[in-house]
Amino acid sequence: MKRRYLALGGLTSVLVFVCTAYPNAAAAQALGPDLAGLYLCLYGHCEARGAYAADPYTGVNPASLAVGSFTYVRRGAFPTGVYYRLNAGRFGADFEGGQLTLASAPYAFQVSTVYAEGSGLLPGVPPFDVHLRTRAVWLAGAIDLGQTSLELRGLSLGVRGALPVTDTDLRVSFGGFNIVTAADHREIDATLGVNWRTGLHDWFMVGAFVNPQRSHAFTAGTNALTMQPFRQSGTTNLWFTRAGIRVAPFVPLGVSADHPPGELLLGIRFFADAEHRNIAVHDSPSRREQTGYFGADARLLPDAWNPLADYLRVDVISGIDTDTGWGLGLGLYGNGPLGFLGCNPGYSSRPRLESLGDRMDIWAISCGMGVPL
Repeated sequence: MKRRYLALGGLTSVLVFVCTAYPNAAAAQALGPDLAGLYLCLYGHCEARGAYAADPYTGVNPASLAVGSFTYVRRGAFPTGVYYRLNAGRFGADFEGGQLTLASAPYAFQVSTVYAEGSGLLPGVPPFDVHLRTRAVWLAGAIDLGQTSLELRGLSLGVRGALPVTDTDLRVSFGGFNIVTAADHREIDATLGVNWRTGLHDWFMVGAFVNPQRSHAFTAGTNALTMQPFRQSGTTNLWFTRAGIRVAPFVPLGVSADHPPGELLLGIRFFADAEHRNIAVHDSPSRREQTGYFGADARLLPDAWNPLADYLRVDVISGIDTDTGWGLGLGLYGNGPLGFLGCNPGYSSRPRLESLGDRMDIWAISCGMGVPL
C-alpha cells in the first residue's frame, strides 16, 4: 500500500473507564496499551507490506517522499486516497484519508488528512458499547541531498508532524446510558527519517525513522458499579523507532529483462525491518516491545505473458512479522497511457488488540496518480 497515515492514539483515554468501571480486570490491564499500539499499526505498518523503513513507495518513512516521488518525475503532484476497514472481535472501524504530495527536485512536500469512525462491543460481562471518532492532519517535507550543492548522492532526509487539530472523541455506554465520554488531544507527534540508496537502479537501500508522541486525555463519566461521577486526565507517551533494508538481489547480477524469467527476477524486492516501541499510558504499566518484519514484492506476470501489459502491471505484495502477523496484497500499476495511475488493495491479520478480540483483520485500498507539472 502507498502512503497511509492514520491515527487512533486517543483511544487510550478509555483506560480510565476500564480501570474504574469495567468488571473484566484482565482485559482492563491490556486495553489501554492495546489501543495505544493500534495507532502505530494504522499509521502504516499493519498493511500487506512486511517492512517499511527503506521502502520508497509507502511514505511511512518521511525521507522516502524524496525517493518515491522523483522515481517518476522531477516535478509533479501526487494525490492519493486511502480506505481501511478494521475488525477486531465485535469492534469495527472505517478510516478514510487523503494525501497530496508536491515534488520539485530536490524537495517534496505532503499534506495528509484522515477521518475515522468506529463502534462495537467491548468484551466482558456485561458488554459495553464503544464509539469513537478521530480527525488528524499531518504536514511532511523531504529533501534529496544528492540533488543539492552538497552532492551527497543517495541520501534523503524527511520530517513529518501532526497539526494541533489532531484529536479523538470516544464514548462508552451501556443500555443507552453514557458511562464515559473522553477527549484526546495530540500535543507532540513528530517523525524524523533518513534514507540512503546506492547501486544500479538503487538496488540497495537502508532507512530509519523515530517517532515520539505525546497525547493529553480528559475523561468524565459515571462508575458503572458505584454510580458515582468521576473526572480524570492524564497523558500517553510513546516512542516508536524503526530501521530496515531493501534489496533487489538480481539487479547487480546483470540479469537481462529481454526474456520473461529475467523480467520476473528483476522485479523481486526483499525487505527487513527491526522495530522498537515504548508505550506509557496513564495509570497503566509501560509496555516495551521489539518486533521483526519481513516482506517481499514480485511481478505476478512478465509483460510477455500479460494480455493487459500495455495498460496494467501487477505485483504481489506480502509480509510477515515475528508476532505472527501477516499480509497479502496486489500492486496494480498503470502502464502506457495509464502509467500515471496505481492502486494497492490488500488484507492483513495482526495480533493486536487482544483485549478486543485477539487479532484484528484489516482490508485496505489506496489509489493514487502522478501528474507532471
